Amino acid sequence: MSGEKKQNVYGATYTVLDEHEVAAELAHHAHAHTIGTTDIVSIQPCPTPAERSQDRFVVADWLISDQTWRFQAVLDGHAGHETVDHVVATLPDVVHDALVAGLSGEGPLDVGDLLRKAIACVDEQIGQEMLDLFPGGPDALANMSDEEVATLINDGGVNSAKVLRCMRGCTVLIALIGPHLDIWVASLGDCQCVLGTKTASGEWETRVLSSNHNAAEASEVARIRSEHPGEDECILRDRVLGAIAVTRAAGDFDFKLPAIYTTRVFLNSNPGFRPGYVSKIPEFIPRNLTPPYVSAQSEIQHVHVPSLGTSDDVFLVLASDGLVDLSGYMFGIDHREPAVGGRKWVEVLSREERTGAGNAALYLLREAMGRDADKVSSLLTLELEERWMDDTTILFTKLV
Repeated sequence: MSGEKKQNVYGATYTVLDEHEVAAELAHHAHAHTIGTTDIVSIQPCPTPAERSQDRFVVADWLISDQTWRFQAVLDGHAGHETVDHVVATLPDVVHDALVAGLSGEGPLDVGDLLRKAIACVDEQIGQEMLDLFPGGPDALANMSDEEVATLINDGGVNSAKVLRCMRGCTVLIALIGPHLDIWVASLGDCQCVLGTKTASGEWETRVLSSNHNAAEASEVARIRSEHPGEDECILRDRVLGAIAVTRAAGDFDFKLPAIYTTRVFLNSNPGFRPGYVSKIPEFIPRNLTPPYVSAQSEIQHVHVPSLGTSDDVFLVLASDGLVDLSGYMFGIDHREPAVGGRKWVEVLSREERTGAGNAALYLLREAMGRDADKVSSLLTLELEERWMDDTTILFTKLV
């Protein structure tokens, strides 16, 4: 019954909404809207201001040399908003300007390499701006007092911002769609990109165009161990240095710089790390022997849609890992199997009942939240001050 108070399996109270209320509240909380041909949702239902979403997205069409290039990105911030806000404000321009320069030059353009370099460049600048505050390097920093360091970095302005961007982090997922339906996807972290294509025979095929960069991924574990031979605890408990799940990200310079920058700079910052994280630092700092451990090198995938021989139905989904979490809960999907989750998303989005049902991203979100009004109510109306579900962002674009 609408308005009834119930408790979930953990004893937390929520309010039951009827079907009309669920549809309205979900669309409201998810900020459901459409830009061009892209349906968008981005949700964090917890009302506490400090728990506001750290997801960001960009949807833009660029007219370059009389041809349209479509740029889409999902960025998932962690530990704070500073890094993800900086990256979302700077990276699109870096990619756009590099694309303009590349298309006006002679010879073939390697779009994948352009994306990889653009992401790495933005990340390198984040670190370098902080390092420039200490021109003498680690040796000079070691000779500064805590008071001197704190005075320098806690100016409440430019210097503070430079330090905080290094202390926070974000994943990056970019899809760049060319004028002839070439798609280049750059992934840095654990967001996911899926291409759904309907074959001439009417069957749907799924292609995962992103990579899964976390310390539970065997290939990432092997890469990091090969880069740090003899360091048995470079991966511990499915985390880098036993402390962070993602293996590739922008920011997170406590895993990219020598330990002295964490102990002397980051721990003297105000504001600092989140309280729950500070307790981990004494444990993982002794493991920081040969940084970097977290990489800003994205992986690139490319597909030329016309060569797939599909019919007249092709769509692209970009999603933050919050959708992976919800899919795991509702569909029983293991997060280490992105292809399985991708197939489920394509199955949901290709249903006949979904056609003409409005915002496709909202449709997928509701399905992942449980579809049933009571289940969705239990995720929308919990009476808690701390977040109970991860930030979740979905971009759905019909390409053909």
